Amino acid sequence: MAGNRYQWFLILLLSSLCSANDGLFGSKFQTDIPEYDLLHAIGVPFSNPKTQYFDEGLDGFPAYGLMPGSDIKSPYRLFMPEKLYAEYSITATVRPANKDGGFLFSVVNPLETVVQLGVQLIPSGPGLTNISLLYTDANIYALSQTIASFVVPSFAKKWSRFALRVTTENVTLFLNCHEFDTVVVKRNPMELVFDSASTLYVGQAGPLIRGAFHNAF
Repeated sequence: MAGNRYQWFLILLLSSLCSANDGLFGSKFQTDIPEYDLLHAIGVPFSNPKTQYFDEGLDGFPAYGLMPGSDIKSPYRLFMPEKLYAEYSITATVRPANKDGGFLFSVVNPLETVVQLGVQLIPSGPGLTNISLLYTDANIYALSQTIASFVVPSFAKKWSRFALRVTTENVTLFLNCHEFDTVVVKRNPMELVFDSASTLYVGQAGPLIRGAFHNAF
């Protein structure tokens, strides 16, 4: 394949997933947990076939691919709840085209200056990637706040699954179905209420914050 692209699958799961003693993948989930698939924001048929496409994903299942110039955005309320629960999980299956990283998704304030919620991959030295969870009350902070970061082996050009399980006291990273690490966090507020005019971006954080995945594959 030629060109600049990456592929992924991303789901945002809200509310409590499982007990502290359960693993995230393969555990017995409650059946009444709301699930929000952020990739529904992409839409099919694609709005721009030159920057969005289908390809073969993990285990042969279809995957979305995004190339430079892809501009996927939507009012957040079309695909997410009005507020973020105190406990939730974010899961993703992704194959970055290179080590440059970028935002998998973001919810930004109406001024598009603050990431209220988002997951970002950042290079962290040779052979390493930083997985960061951003969580910000834009009424309190003028800059995006990173509440948890995990340095992991780089998975550029490789399919990888990871999940962030957020509880009232900590954030745990699961990487390829194994518990990787846990960090203690203090969140303010505990339940994040999004501004009604906030925007959901997939694969970026808007024109001001940037951080899009413009990768070679």
